[in-house]
Amino acid sequence: MKRLGTLLLMSVLVGFQLSAQAVLWGGPNDPNSTFANGLGAWTTIELGSSAGKALWTYSASGTSKGYYSDLSGSIISPSSADGAAIFDSDFLDNGGIADNDGNGSAPAPHKGALVSPVIDCSTFSSVSLAFYQYYQNYTSTCTIEVTSDEGKTWTSFPVNEEVRFGTGTYRNNKRVVDITSAAALKSKMQFRFVFEGDGYFWTIDDVTLIELPDNDLALITPYYFPFTYAQPKSQICNDEFKFSTTVSNLGKSAQKNALFKVEILDKDRTTVLFTDETQVANMDPTDDNITIKTNKTFIPNNLDFGKYYIRWTFNGGNTPDYNPNDNVRTDSFEITVNSYSREPGIRTGVRANERTAFVVASQYRTPNCWTNNDRFKVTNVEMAFAVGRKASINGYTTNIGFYKIKDEVSPNFLNFDREKGLASTSIEAIANQAFTGTNESSFTLFQVPLKNDQGSDIELAANTRYFLTCSHPEEPSDDPDSWHFHAASLEKNYEGHPFAVPVIDNEGYWLESWPDGDAPVLRLSIGVITKTDDHPLDESVLNISPNPVQNNEVKFNLKFGKATDANITLFDMNGKVLNFEPHKSVLNQTISLSTLNLASGEYFIRVSTQEGTKTKMFSVIK
Repeated sequence: MKRLGTLLLMSVLVGFQLSAQAVLWGGPNDPNSTFANGLGAWTTIELGSSAGKALWTYSASGTSKGYYSDLSGSIISPSSADGAAIFDSDFLDNGGIADNDGNGSAPAPHKGALVSPVIDCSTFSSVSLAFYQYYQNYTSTCTIEVTSDEGKTWTSFPVNEEVRFGTGTYRNNKRVVDITSAAALKSKMQFRFVFEGDGYFWTIDDVTLIELPDNDLALITPYYFPFTYAQPKSQICNDEFKFSTTVSNLGKSAQKNALFKVEILDKDRTTVLFTDETQVANMDPTDDNITIKTNKTFIPNNLDFGKYYIRWTFNGGNTPDYNPNDNVRTDSFEITVNSYSREPGIRTGVRANERTAFVVASQYRTPNCWTNNDRFKVTNVEMAFAVGRKASINGYTTNIGFYKIKDEVSPNFLNFDREKGLASTSIEAIANQAFTGTNESSFTLFQVPLKNDQGSDIELAANTRYFLTCSHPEEPSDDPDSWHFHAASLEKNYEGHPFAVPVIDNEGYWLESWPDGDAPVLRLSIGVITKTDDHPLDESVLNISPNPVQNNEVKFNLKFGKATDANITLFDMNGKVLNFEPHKSVLNQTISLSTLNLASGEYFIRVSTQEGTKTKMFSVIK
């Protein structure tokens, strides 16, 4: 049983920065470095039990030919135009044929090595192996092995350990592995790339040996901490941002007093709203993928609507950093009026390999700061499709689903039932309805009202996780030009957020994400469930002035007999939430809300406490 691949429908433009670092072996003019139209002086050997058939090969396109991975795309490297080396485990197992698992030329599991020519490193005091790769993991491992005694013994350097089952690297991933301990000052050094396991593939290109610089600190994986890219203001009140990253010393010298710093930037990308930092007293050359955290956390409940930015930096040492580009990373998040989203916009499309059915999903979570009387409902789902050049959205039918993740599922999802697809025992079905396209073009954003299976409003529970899903059917044709894709984006990293953007394969198995981490365009809009007060508070609790509002600001007074936690919700005649503010220990307080972005019309202010609500209408005149 194998999984899924990804097909990009839009062109990808990638820039490469040429390294000024001393190249000890290889380079753009060395065909053994670039695999220029062949494997050259490299050799391939079978290390497993496939009778010498599980071998690395030359690929002119740098693309897998396996049935489950042939749509995953090719490696993106400086010399990809003249080919690359690949261990195509998926193809070896199934020959590129549907339902042919285990019947290819070399059934899995596999173990094969791509062995470099002999290289004289006797004058090299430090040696790193640099290469571009594209790796997709099913159940496999990747290792760099080095020998200096003609293959009698090999020293192992594991790579890609962070690539989880069912995921992979980006297509232009560049790795630098310090092999000094096994290669430096050796006159007959060889290294080899070893693939072991089952699926999907490992593609290698532009292999060089380079000298380590003195100072090369790197910010490896900053953690993307907002729970999701975009959240309604009413849902983000207790979304605590915690900040960490993995860092490495890629240079040959220890670095003192390096500084990891994180900043929240305002909509202008300049104004700093929050900052915290952690100093690292010493980074040894052996320190690789070290986790660093800051002490402070940030809760964005006081931010207004808009797009904000997170900037991580890591630098220091006694000399300038060799590659300052890997010392800073920037990401973003949005606070919206009423919409959850895992992505900032449509960039591409994804689907399962060949004609197979598949399900995309986005996980969303409600906050724990509601009172007993804050009641919100699902209003709309937003999604988009793309089609091949011979296909149309007209008549294409999918199913939209809404599922509660059961409370007993752990935060890390380790006890999540990955089997049986949407019948998983870890989720509870709330809604499932069909949607059929008409004559819309690719990437049209559909807004679809969503009700439960009884046709009623879907009320959201506080502090609860949900899956919003879209199920795509098996395609009737073998022609890729007639296939349908789910619109997606590659812009966000949800590493550390288990099952943030899961996908279910055609055999009902849940994977944590697409191989490239694509986030589907599958958004959720919310509103208030009622405009009336089920448990009305006293009339004197809420007073609005002036009414009607004419100066772009509405003021209201809250008055309680004792200090009370109160949530304020502003919504329109249709129940669309326009603003939400939690307030602590209110006794007698006047609060102002801007109406600058409100059109002329009638609106509602609601104050909600544990005891009940009071809702009053006001008018805006422009």
